[in-house]
Amino acid sequence: MHTLIIGGQGVGKSTLIRRVVSELGVPVWGFETKKENPTVDGGQGCPVYIYEAGRYVRSEKNLVGYCDQKVFGINKDAFDRFAKKLQLPVPDGHIIVMDELGIMETVSNDFCDAVLSLLNGDIPIIAAVKNKDRPYLEAVRNHSNGRCFYLTEENRETVYQQVLEHLKRQL
Repeated sequence: MHTLIIGGQGVGKSTLIRRVVSELGVPVWGFETKKENPTVDGGQGCPVYIYEAGRYVRSEKNLVGYCDQKVFGINKDAFDRFAKKLQLPVPDGHIIVMDELGIMETVSNDFCDAVLSLLNGDIPIIAAVKNKDRPYLEAVRNHSNGRCFYLTEENRETVYQQVLEHLKRQL
């Protein structure tokens, strides 16, 4: 059963994933999305990039959009390109990291379908999932092959221990 970390912005979903992966010492495959400093792209807001897990190389090809108070300028092509990477075979012994699943990727049916397809599989997944009401995110949270862990600032350490034990059983 896959591990889905659910929570609002800034509660520590990504930090929890990094801690768990580090503790397990297993290689990762998948992606991380990161909101970068607004000065990176000349003040158009905060650029958001999608990176292969552990490989932080910025380019126009992996710029998925911008945000400040709202999301804007979403680059569907970047998500479509990354969907093809998600359809490649996962190397043996790896776990899949999806950090994070949110609103921006809903512009790409290919990306959403690739994520849901991975959730249908047997390779362990740890994913950060925004706690927003969107059909795609609800499909992820309600996936029959996923177990949701709801993270708040107050329960971080408890959830960390629960997630770590859950993933140890999966491996």
